[in-house]
This record gives sequence, structure tokens and C-alpha cells, in this order.
Amino acid sequence: MTTAPQERGLKPALEVIPGADRRPRTKISHWVMFALAVVVAFFGLIYSRISLDQSAFEIQALEQEIAVQEDMYWQLRYELAQIQNPALLEEQIASLGLVYPDERLALSVPVVSVDELDPDYRWAQLKAILSAQP
Repeated sequence: MTTAPQERGLKPALEVIPGADRRPRTKISHWVMFALAVVVAFFGLIYSRISLDQSAFEIQALEQEIAVQEDMYWQLRYELAQIQNPALLEEQIASLGLVYPDERLALSVPVVSVDELDPDYRWAQLKAILSAQP
């Protein structure tokens, strides 16, 4: 049997075979996955170390600021103790001419009842005092 010349140039149609894969699966080796996990862990450790170092720098700066503030606090306490020195105060009081009185004087102020004062006058005085202040 011979075929016609037209049919010789044609290729046979593609045939699909059930159950056969078109191309083979690419398999990732277990060693490649292990190496990838090691690289990710390595960069994770580097990142954690950097964040810990940044926290340490912040803590160090805060400790330095605390030391400065504490030094200022103790300096002010020392100055306050010097200002409150009784010997120094005695000299300053004597230079102003202040002395303890020899005798006590009793002052008596006559009692003014609330009914004797006019409430409107008292409110006017209070308003004058309050408006005079800045």
C-alpha cells in the first residue's frame, strides 16, 4: 500500500498518553533546603544582635544621663546645706541688724462683727484687690 503524496508530508497527530507527566518534577535536594535554613538563621542572628546592640547603646546613654542628673542633684544638696549653715546664717542676720526682742508685746485687735460691715462694700474692696493683681 502506498500513500498519496499529500499524506506523506503530514506528521501524525500528537497522542496523549494518560498517566504520563509532561515534564519531570524538579526536586530540591535536602541539602539545599538545609543550606537555605542555615543562611536564614544566620541573618536572623545578625539582626537580633544588631537590635540588642541598639538597645545596649540606648541603655548606656540613659545611664550617662542618670549619672549627670544624680551629680547635679548631689551638687544642689551640697549648696543647700551650705546655705542653711547656722554659722553662715548667724553672720548674715547680724549684718542686717536683726536681733531677738527683749520683751514680748501683746497686741489686741477689737473684734468687728460681720453685721457691722456692709456686704457691698466688702465685695467692692475684694474686686479692687483682685483687679489690681496681674
